[in-house]
Amino acid sequence: MNVSPTRVFSSQLAEVAALAALSLLLGFALNRLSGRPLVLTYQTPEQRLVRQLGELVKNPPFKLMGSQTLGLEQFRRVLAKQRPLVLDARAASFYREGHIPGAFNLSRENFGPDYQRLSATLGAARDRPIVVYCSGGSCHDSKLVAGALLSLGFANVRVFTGGWEAWQDARLPVSR
Repeated sequence: MNVSPTRVFSSQLAEVAALAALSLLLGFALNRLSGRPLVLTYQTPEQRLVRQLGELVKNPPFKLMGSQTLGLEQFRRVLAKQRPLVLDARAASFYREGHIPGAFNLSRENFGPDYQRLSATLGAARDRPIVVYCSGGSCHDSKLVAGALLSLGFANVRVFTGGWEAWQDARLPVSR
C-alpha cells in the first residue's frame, strides 16, 4: 500500500500538535501547583511590588517575641514618651469608623497598596518606634503587619495587643 507524503505529513503534524498541547497543559498544571507559581500575565514593576508585599504579609518569615507586645498601659506610656508611629492594621472601613488619634491605616488585607501609599511616612519613621494594632483579642492582623515590617527592615516594631477594643473600653480619645 502506497501512502501519500501529504497524508504522512498531516499525521505527523497532528501528533506534534497533540504533544505540544499536552506539554502546555502539563506546564500550566505544574505552575499552578508550585509553591511560587509564575505570573502568566504582564505586570508593571509597581504591580509586582504590590503582589510581593501581599505575599510577605500572608507568609511572614518571623515570630514576634513577647517583648515586642504592649498592653494598654505600656502603650500609653510609649505614646507619651516616645512618640511612635502608630499603625492600624484593620480594614479601611473599620479605620474610617474610628481609630486611635494620629494612627495611619496599614491594613493587612490591603498591605501592598497601603504600604506604597505610606512609603514616605514609613521611610521617615525607620528609626522611630512603630506600634501596630488591630481589633484586639483574637485579631492577628497587627502581628502579621508588624512581622512584615520587621522583615522589610524596620527594627523597632511592637504590637499593641489590646487593640481597638481595649482603647475604646478605656474610653480614650477617638479620631474619625
